[in-house]
Amino acid sequence: MNINYNDIWVTVPSYWGDYGTAENPPCIDFDHPTDLDGAETLTRTIDSLCKLPGDFHLLVVLAVTHDEYLEKATARVREILAPYRAKKKLHLVTPEDVGKLNAFLDDPLLSMDSYGNIRNVQLFVPYCMGSKYVIGIDDDEIIEDMRYIEKAVGGLESVDFAEGMAGPYFDRNGEFRLKGAEALGELENLYLKKNFYMNEALKKAMAKSPEIHLNVVAFGGNMIFSRELIAHICHDPYIPRGEDYDYVINALMKGYGFCFHPEAGIIHLPPDSDGSQAGDNVRKLKADIRRFIYMSVKLEEHRKQFPEEEFDYTLLDPYPGAFAIDHTILADFGKAALKEGYPDYMQPDEITAFIDKSVSDATERCMEFFTYRDKWVSLLKDCENHMGIKAVLKQLFIP
Repeated sequence: MNINYNDIWVTVPSYWGDYGTAENPPCIDFDHPTDLDGAETLTRTIDSLCKLPGDFHLLVVLAVTHDEYLEKATARVREILAPYRAKKKLHLVTPEDVGKLNAFLDDPLLSMDSYGNIRNVQLFVPYCMGSKYVIGIDDDEIIEDMRYIEKAVGGLESVDFAEGMAGPYFDRNGEFRLKGAEALGELENLYLKKNFYMNEALKKAMAKSPEIHLNVVAFGGNMIFSRELIAHICHDPYIPRGEDYDYVINALMKGYGFCFHPEAGIIHLPPDSDGSQAGDNVRKLKADIRRFIYMSVKLEEHRKQFPEEEFDYTLLDPYPGAFAIDHTILADFGKAALKEGYPDYMQPDEITAFIDKSVSDATERCMEFFTYRDKWVSLLKDCENHMGIKAVLKQLFIP
């Protein structure tokens, strides 16, 4: 296959900082931010990417949990990237750079304060630099398949029914299924058995190997976006987590299909586990409750506001379709999950207040998203040839 690697950007968001304190909470609650003075996983990710064939662009999107960490984190990441300057065309974008980009925008849409916003930056920068394909990889992953780029780009070019594609995560033992998920099937609470539903979706997707097929299974650290898709579909800035699956839903709303390539896999090695999915803790559970209530409300409002964008909800089954139900039912499941799983962490009145706020936030934010997605289309159209934007983006290159 003849690949023009200059058209391809591989993007790696990297999250630095800590979980903060009650007096100094983080601006965003990352799953596992990298300690500025501790062990990091970015080096092994960059090293594995630089071993892949082709002179593609490699962009690191640096995010921090606290603004005061930015200078030190930037220095640390630049130090990590320095040995690889001769191997790939390296670029680094920081929150400071995003501020410079926003200065040229009438409506400063770009931000680094949520997973969705960070993912949008990793799409915006390559798009404005003329990319044809953007591949999203996370900084706790490695790629050992020397044909990965060929499979990713070639796979997407080989199908005419989708503009985006995802591939599987494998652990170090080659396992794609989530550890301990099977045992959760007997549970009644949706949130507590989330990994069971994810596992069922994964097994269904992988059962069609090696066929590339329409599917909503998507991992943010193994997604391929066409230029056409980026121009019309953005990540939702307001979803607390799960922005990957949510992106596929956003695409379906606008009539864009997403496909899954069972053989375009990467190795996922999160630092807080032995190589497979770490178990949910209360922090992740609360984020999941907010996430699925938000998804439910967004789907409900979407049906009301945009009936012409209706799509087949069965495409979401079994995951995240299990959560595509009335948000009031999800709220009840959320209360029960917190009481059952973490009775000593939150008092009943705190749980009720948390759930009520999750519902009210979802109602407000989903309407903001419907406005944001229209602004995204205008933003990319206006910025594609914007000389000021281009000047800032060229400065992101690490010579």
